Amino acid sequence: MNIIQYIFDYIKYQNKIIGQLLNFICRYIPLKQWAFDDSHSPKYQKFKIDELPLITDFRQDFTYKELIPYFEKRYGKKIRPVSRRSECDIPDSCTCPRCDAPKPFLYKNNGSKGQILCKICSARFSPQDSRFSALKLRCPHCSSTLTPKKDR
Repeated sequence: MNIIQYIFDYIKYQNKIIGQLLNFICRYIPLKQWAFDDSHSPKYQKFKIDELPLITDFRQDFTYKELIPYFEKRYGKKIRPVSRRSECDIPDSCTCPRCDAPKPFLYKNNGSKGQILCKICSARFSPQDSRFSALKLRCPHCSSTLTPKKDR
């Protein structure tokens, strides 16, 4: 019986010490600070995620066949094909990537440097470059176009 009484007293003593330690922790160590302390550490900065970019769609729902009557009705002038003074070296298969206008409505904008201007939608493009892709990624903060810097 003596051993049981000794163990019981020892458990009471431990309980009292644990209560005092919990009281000390609650009073002098702010636990809320521990939850956010690691987020400011440079070790954990690489685990933060940026905001997702905005996705914008630049495809147009109209073609040159719909734009010509619209401009004629709105401005009272018919858009005629380009009257060329000399032979044109624009390929016959070249069309405007924005409104799908054929070669008669396209002309060289800057001579032999490769830029072509569409007379209907005023889009400037190069036949070998495709800057009129369907989707563009934009910055969620300033709305500027995001371009890829590295390829991995």
